[in-house]
Amino acid sequence: MRKKTTQVQRASAIVLAVMVMLVGIAVPAPAQKITDYTADQVVIGAKGKVEQESKLSVAGDRIRIDKVVPADAKMTFIYRRDLKQAVTINPGKKTYFEGPLDEKAFSAVVGLPAGTTTERSAGEETVSGFPCAKKELDMEIDFKKAKKTVTNTVWVSDKLGIPLRVKTYDGRVTELRNIKEGKPDPALFESPKDFKKAATQKDVLPSDPFLDDDD
Repeated sequence: MRKKTTQVQRASAIVLAVMVMLVGIAVPAPAQKITDYTADQVVIGAKGKVEQESKLSVAGDRIRIDKVVPADAKMTFIYRRDLKQAVTINPGKKTYFEGPLDEKAFSAVVGLPAGTTTERSAGEETVSGFPCAKKELDMEIDFKKAKKTVTNTVWVSDKLGIPLRVKTYDGRVTELRNIKEGKPDPALFESPKDFKKAATQKDVLPSDPFLDDDD
């Protein structure tokens, strides 16, 4: 089971890397951009099985991600660009950690890859009801003590300003679904007052993802 968890974490890391790069991709400015919304974020494995589900809440430059599946690794992450702050919350331990937020981390959380060497257009497609520009992004990875070029594909909505779908070179897909425009509760982006504030992020992260579930 740990192997499966590691694979999901690796896939998430790739997606985050993709998001960092996409910040530099120019997209046409829409007449009216959606800045406040909620959505479901789903990670689907190469074999078509859902590996991870999260609830995404966005209010301008504030983002909250609540991991729902797998149930044995529930975590919450809040990214506040206005305060340059990142908050990691462990509901099972009832603890949280507040740390600095850098721009790359903020960009990564909404879906993009670093290290892209080549970008090319692959047409346009609709994802979750939103027209998207489809792009293929080449990047180099370490492979058996050498460099290997792989291709990730992203579908970017200019109305939301983020990728609604990311397909990594290993076949995993991260997609936003059930996107609903509207202002989330401002309290969602605050540190939980009834939780204990940790001194380090290590104190918040699950020591064992199969033991820290609060169910």
